[in-house]
Amino acid sequence: MSKITVQNLEKSYGGEELFSALSFEAQPGMRLAVAGPNGSGKSTLLRILAGRAEPEAGSVVLTKGARVGYVAQELSGADLLEPLLGWVLAALPSWRDFWREWEQAVEARDEARLGRLSERQARLESQFGYHPEHKARAILSGLGFSEDDLPRKLEWLSGGWRERAKLARVLLQGADILLLDEPTNHLDLEAVEWLEDYLLNYKGTLIFVAHDRIFLERVGTHVLVLGSARPVLRSGSFSEYLAWMAENAEQRVREAAKLSTRIEHEQEFIRRFRVKARKAAQAQSKLKRVEKMQGELSRLKGEQIAARPGHRLSFRLPEPLRGDKVAVNVVDLEFAYAERPGKRILPRLNFQIFRGRKIALVAPNGAGKSTLLKLLTGELAPSRGYAKLGNSTQLGYFSQHQTEILRPTSSVISEMRRLSDPKCSEEQLMGVLGLFLLGEAYFERPVAALSGGEKSRLVLASLFLGRSNLLILDEPTNHLDLESREGLVAALKDYEGTIFMVAHDRHLMGEVAEEIWTLGAEGVTQHHEGFEDFDAKRRAALNEARLESRRDARKPDSAVAGSPGVSDESEEAQGAGRRLSKEEKRRQAELRNACSRRLKPLRDAYAKCEQDLERVLLEQGELEAKMNDPATYESGGEAIAVNNQYREVSDWAEKLMERMAGLEADMAAIQAEMGACLE
Repeated sequence: MSKITVQNLEKSYGGEELFSALSFEAQPGMRLAVAGPNGSGKSTLLRILAGRAEPEAGSVVLTKGARVGYVAQELSGADLLEPLLGWVLAALPSWRDFWREWEQAVEARDEARLGRLSERQARLESQFGYHPEHKARAILSGLGFSEDDLPRKLEWLSGGWRERAKLARVLLQGADILLLDEPTNHLDLEAVEWLEDYLLNYKGTLIFVAHDRIFLERVGTHVLVLGSARPVLRSGSFSEYLAWMAENAEQRVREAAKLSTRIEHEQEFIRRFRVKARKAAQAQSKLKRVEKMQGELSRLKGEQIAARPGHRLSFRLPEPLRGDKVAVNVVDLEFAYAERPGKRILPRLNFQIFRGRKIALVAPNGAGKSTLLKLLTGELAPSRGYAKLGNSTQLGYFSQHQTEILRPTSSVISEMRRLSDPKCSEEQLMGVLGLFLLGEAYFERPVAALSGGEKSRLVLASLFLGRSNLLILDEPTNHLDLESREGLVAALKDYEGTIFMVAHDRHLMGEVAEEIWTLGAEGVTQHHEGFEDFDAKRRAALNEARLESRRDARKPDSAVAGSPGVSDESEEAQGAGRRLSKEEKRRQAELRNACSRRLKPLRDAYAKCEQDLERVLLEQGELEAKMNDPATYESGGEAIAVNNQYREVSDWAEKLMERMAGLEADMAAIQAEMGACLE
């Protein structure tokens, strides 16, 4: 049982204290969500826990032998030349070498060596599972990689997909203590949900930083909040922490009100009697008490300000100019890169975006969402068709690279003036900057001194004062902390124009989007309900598909040639007397050859599964014998290890049988297709 103990940790950056006197203990099964505004030291804390940075004081103590999983920041040149699956598996000991040694020992009949290898095998299976390659493929699939991606070199992957690969490698290692910094960045909706389920089943100690409100809520069992006067550690979900904070805030308001009343009464007494000789001493005593109470009142008010959310929308955003009824008209829109003219990135699209609608576009990564936005904004030219904005439509566009429009030497307030509508007042400029957590302390700060997240917030803030009546947003919450996301949600809900956005932030979509559109091979499908209804139907459809797949896998295969239910005689009777021309014979021969080529890898895979299953069932029998042996239970540790191994072996056997059933179905389908074509 590995745990991590933090005692009196201190760390500063640029002369400013990030945290001090930070102490906590994280046990197995604990999923600690580290929250707080950008710059409060969340990522720094994870780097310290991972041993990648040193604290100025305090200590981090890990259970001896504990394995720590932490996503590295950079990939080396050698890493980039590795194939994806091979690089992920390289994090584990080589099973190939183990089985080679095992075969050599069996051939030499070296019982002593076999005994040592058995112990090594038990340790490896306990740490990394029975079949690491299967686990690696499952993790990569869950994070959105396809089978075609597995042999691709890492250098061919984009930055976001490389981040997924690094996450997959860490998850495969099976660490006792897992440290994750913004793991949902670069993940689409399905991958985020897969990661949630994976972490909910994780048995070790998890400490993570995330700004995805729903991810925080689902995964965290404890919350550690940095950035206030002192770190706050609470048991429970993030919403329970917020409820506790709200209750504390109300309690402070009540205490401050009572204290103000008492101070007023005491001051009234002092004003009336401090000049009277008989009451002067009593008035002086009360004066000291009032000073003490005023100090307490100042402390309570300070705590109220510290606990207050970072945004307060105290005014309405400027109303955008009224646009056309049809903000965007898309007709027969297609796109392919010039160097690959035959490969379409998008299917042919036809749709309209009507004035005032707030739409979220949902699709897996790689489906072409960002490409579509670039076509709508004119960054890319279509290969065919067009995307036309209404004559009165004024566009505001945000993507991650939009921060390049900022002038590094200009101040925040001057850039806000430059990018906003000239009619905006100084009060509006400052108000919207405050909404996006760029308050008075930022006004005269040069843009070059801002972090990446702060630059994104400045560009987003300027969009709302540019009086655009159409906002096109590409992942607007990426790199924003929780408070910034809440500010953006409030602004988008209040915005009276049209919104078309790509997002995977479920909280943002649930609060803002009135319609959900999906992008697939058939084009754009419009769902006119909100995100919650759409998501419920999507989950139900996924569950039904999984159940259907399992039912199909369990069905007896009656379509394979030679199996019961298929009459060879009837097939021959149906084909009797048919005269074939040379052209038909040639065509049928080509079909048979094509089907044989498709069947060969399936048959090879089936044979491989049979071999694996035979070995797994043998191992399962050996483990059952151990479980039935009373000597196994003399040592609690051995019994637990055997039971864990048996569960993993049984799970792998079941998956192999499911895989074999799927292969049988695929082979039967090809054979049925060949039969239909030859009729």
